Amino acid sequence: MKLNNTWDSRVARSRSTATTVGRYAVLVLAAIAGLNVLWQFVFGHPTDVVTPARSVVNKSAVVSAFAQDYVTTWLTATSTNSGGLTQFVSVNTADLKLPSTPAVVISAPTVVAVTFEGAADKDADAEVFSVVVGVNERPYESASPTRALYRVPVLWSKFGPRAASLPARVEGPGPGADLPMAYPATLAPSDPAFAVVSGFITAYLTDAGGVDRYVTADSMLVGLGGVYQSLTDAQGQKIPLVTAVTATASPAATPTDGQTVRVCAQVSAVTSQYAQVHLVYPLTLRGVGGHWSVAAIDRAPVMSQADDLVPVVPTAPIPAAK
Repeated sequence: MKLNNTWDSRVARSRSTATTVGRYAVLVLAAIAGLNVLWQFVFGHPTDVVTPARSVVNKSAVVSAFAQDYVTTWLTATSTNSGGLTQFVSVNTADLKLPSTPAVVISAPTVVAVTFEGAADKDADAEVFSVVVGVNERPYESASPTRALYRVPVLWSKFGPRAASLPARVEGPGPGADLPMAYPATLAPSDPAFAVVSGFITAYLTDAGGVDRYVTADSMLVGLGGVYQSLTDAQGQKIPLVTAVTATASPAATPTDGQTVRVCAQVSAVTSQYAQVHLVYPLTLRGVGGHWSVAAIDRAPVMSQADDLVPVVPTAPIPAAK
């Protein structure tokens, strides 16, 4: 039966649309199948559409904690407690020739990096992780610490984590580089913005109280509860905690509402044990009712975009006298 021209056109469009939709459907199904295969390759089990992120985070936490404990035990192992190593790795401790006292004094072990390296086992039921652990180590208690990094291969399976070998000492990401902060304007103690910063820091760090007098209503800032004290001079007078304030631009004496400026405060305080500490507070000030108020403690200071990086040249620590 011959259709009229109108229906011929409609049928042709329908076929074209169906073909296009069909192609997209095939692509989507292929993508889903590909993701499923990728997921199984990476994590070694069928796709979990409910809790995959939680599972990965938990697994990483377990592997990291295991590697951190392993490196700590390995660095401090002696001939009298060598058995402690076997809870982490299968090794003949007699072949290690461990010293009678710990080879190094360590502190602050931290996990620097965790990476997935691939599946293992003939059925791909195990996974290999590389964990880098950093420690501060010293040859003896009074020596200057040196940061050292150790890479640990960890085999994860349904039986739990297990080290695949002894650790390897590796180089770190580098000593970094220096870059100036970008606060070119120096404020005088008589500057209204300086006074606000000084008052806020004192209220925030000591038991002086009154933080609300120096902050904006939306700052969400409250005092730390007297964690520090002010320095005192020879006559017993309190010295202001804020020793210097710099700013990205010279702040107006009378700001307009909503006007902002970023400042950086240098702070010198005293602990309850009378130890002097030096702190740096990058702050954002905002104009409210013709006065400056602290709107936020910035998460990072303003860094220069006009200077070159200056790579740090690592130097060996100076040994302390035994």
